[in-house]
Amino acid sequence: MNRCLALALCALLPATAQAGELADAAAAVESAVTANDFAAWQSAAAALETKLWFSAGLHFGTLTLVSAQSTGYGVYQSRADNVYAQGEPILIYAEPKGYGYGDAGNGMYEIAFDIDLIVKDTASGEVLLESPSLMQITYQAMVPAREFVANLNYTLGTAPPGSYTLETVFHDRHGGQQASFTSDIVIR
Repeated sequence: MNRCLALALCALLPATAQAGELADAAAAVESAVTANDFAAWQSAAAALETKLWFSAGLHFGTLTLVSAQSTGYGVYQSRADNVYAQGEPILIYAEPKGYGYGDAGNGMYEIAFDIDLIVKDTASGEVLLESPSLMQITYQAMVPAREFVANLNYTLGTAPPGSYTLETVFHDRHGGQQASFTSDIVIR
């Protein structure tokens, strides 16, 4: 690790945070790098990463319609189009970021979401279906995992042909926050 990386991390910080905790954490990284103290650098970099993680709030990295369920973080095959046959499963790969962690006991961390689905007619914006807490996702690990994927699987049953907007709302049970995204699809 070198001084350039520490300076690059500082440059990524928002201007309003420069005088606060993030700037202090970045300065600790730079100080450890300058001192060639790998253990201190590792500890300071982890503290900076944690501060950055929580400062951004709940949001999403990669979001894409997929042709099959993901087998792990970053492992997915994007779907060629957004057109589905009536009753065909709609699979979405989603990478939530900035979520909180709960104590699952025995030294385990827990990630937990309640997920709502809102289906709208794309042209009019009319809400056709609201399914609060349609699904729940929980994951436990020995470390506060930051590479987490949510495999979403929706089926609109006998919805008539048309264009639909699927709004997916994540409620972070441990972070007390929520974020949403939309996916436009067509039923033929």
